[in-house]
Amino acid sequence: MKEQQDALEILDQLKSELEKAGGFFSKKPDWDLCLDLCDELSRILPEYVKEASQVKERKKDILANADVVAKNTIRAAEEKANKIVSDSEIVRSAQAASKQIIENAYAQCDNLILRTKAHLDNLFKDTENFLCSTLSVVRTNREELRAALTGGNKAG
Repeated sequence: MKEQQDALEILDQLKSELEKAGGFFSKKPDWDLCLDLCDELSRILPEYVKEASQVKERKKDILANADVVAKNTIRAAEEKANKIVSDSEIVRSAQAASKQIIENAYAQCDNLILRTKAHLDNLFKDTENFLCSTLSVVRTNREELRAALTGGNKAG
């Protein structure tokens, strides 16, 4: 008997053999060959049907697995998206907080500058008062010295 052939090839051979019987003067089909081809199909078709059934069963498993994988992928993507959104909110919050900290630092700096200027103004005022007082003492002593110098010349 023939070696195992592909079912489609066997069907093509059977069809070709049967087509020979198309007209009145045409050749008769080789019935033994046709029967052999049918036997060969009967022998290999159950295996093909079995393989098709296994593929069909695996198809269900593959589709179920693909569905699980797809749902897991979607869940992971949603979690990642939520984390990114959360991170974005954290970044926005941190930026707002840092802006507030900087504004507070500038306000404190401005306040410190104003207090320092006021303190320096008081120091300058105290120094000016001290120097004016000292100048007044020096002026008085000088006037007294002049008076003593001009008054002492008359006595002598």
